Amino acid sequence: MLNTRVRLVFLGVVVTKSFIDFYFSVIITHYKLKNRPFYDTITVKVGEKMTDYKEIGNARKILKFLKADIPVACYDTIDSTNNHAKRYCEKHKDNSLGTPMLFVAEHQSAGRGRLGRNFYSPSDTGLYMSLYINTDESFSDIVCMTTATAVCVCEALESLCDIKPLIKWVNDIYIDNKKVCGILCEAVTNPVTSTINGIIIGIGININTTDFPDDIKDIAVSLNKDIDKMKLCALITDNILEMYNNISDRSFIEEYKSRSMVLGREITYTENGVTKTAKATDIDKNGGLVIFDKNTEKTLSSGEISVRLNRNEI
Repeated sequence: MLNTRVRLVFLGVVVTKSFIDFYFSVIITHYKLKNRPFYDTITVKVGEKMTDYKEIGNARKILKFLKADIPVACYDTIDSTNNHAKRYCEKHKDNSLGTPMLFVAEHQSAGRGRLGRNFYSPSDTGLYMSLYINTDESFSDIVCMTTATAVCVCEALESLCDIKPLIKWVNDIYIDNKKVCGILCEAVTNPVTSTINGIIIGIGININTTDFPDDIKDIAVSLNKDIDKMKLCALITDNILEMYNNISDRSFIEEYKSRSMVLGREITYTENGVTKTAKATDIDKNGGLVIFDKNTEKTLSSGEISVRLNRNEI
């Protein structure tokens, strides 16, 4: 009888402690967000209560490291953080979306990359995040955000992982000649005026993924570093927001060039369905790739072509 009472008392302590941990997780998170627009998005997933311990714990970790005063929403699994950011924008289209918003997931069931490609996003072994930023309708620098984001990611990885990542134009981050990160920037448009009023910056990083699908196992790699990925997420977010506030000065272009793995090399690219060969010579102020093709200099934009290094150089 005594043992039974002891067990019941112990169980009561455990249950009480779990409830207190959960309660203070919400209180602490709300305290950090109480003066922010949409502060309740930390516990409301576009209409769904976020009561999962892991999701709240991840949000707390990010907020611990994040300097920016923005809301954060974390998910255990989701189709795509970019898709969810779009749904969020659609849901709040009649409200002010002036505050940036960060979406983070442990797993994506339908992760996306550029040109309609999939982004492999297994559970718990990667960082999958999307940052929504409201833009002025006159904002003309949106085309540079992929370029700027690549620099921000590289600087964060170098800071936390002691590695020197390189950039394969325009949106892939490489280490050891294999892809470790992809970036997908998408515009949010006003359906009435067709003007751009926001941008969603999606980032996927392989942290400790070991088993890749056959179609990418020879070209994908993981960091394989013992790092706090929520700290990495916060650092990347802060880097992007700081860069965005100064994007018009184009200071990131020189850093992008210094990290480029294509400048000075022969590359192949596809333009209007025709595969061509050229030499990559420069990155212009808008992030375009300047190439020298058959005695003619031209600039490639991110929206019209695919670029890959010749296979013998990878």
